[in-house]
Amino acid sequence: MNKFLKQKRNIFILCAALISFGIKANQPSINDFKSPNHSHKVENPTNEDLVFMGENGKKVSLKELKGKVVFVNLWATWCGPCVEEMPTINNLKNKFNGNSNIVFVLLDVEGNIAKSKKFMKGKNYDLPVYIAGKKIPSEYFQGAIPTTLIFNKNGELEANIKGGTDFDRPEVYEFLKNLTEK
Repeated sequence: MNKFLKQKRNIFILCAALISFGIKANQPSINDFKSPNHSHKVENPTNEDLVFMGENGKKVSLKELKGKVVFVNLWATWCGPCVEEMPTINNLKNKFNGNSNIVFVLLDVEGNIAKSKKFMKGKNYDLPVYIAGKKIPSEYFQGAIPTTLIFNKNGELEANIKGGTDFDRPEVYEFLKNLTEK
């Protein structure tokens, strides 16, 4: 290979490596989470209701859950950051066992409850899986997963967290606990 082509190839490899590093560096990490307050008290962007459908085909709406804090995680079994944060969601949910003021909804964006239930069972997670009962309003979800929506007891959006997050941190528990006590 002549000298000119070798230089071009090396420059191309260097550029590709830098671009790849830059893309990886800009992706949110589960360790980037500071506090759910970073997106605290979001203006409710829509009056449209969120509707979830369980494995029995029964639909439940956000409006029907008024009076409870609702933790909605949009995820998929093939999503690396979703799978990475799932044990932290499971641990968080377990901390609220017996608390009837909070509901956890793991919303499978693939729409395959059987596959999601199998995933949860294989990992020994005690997390309720749902699919969307109707189209999710784009004001809540633009397609990036994982996305976590936290609604207060009045059905108002308190947090919209995009990207993998460590939900098993004391400040997350305190944030949700405070919402359940209001």
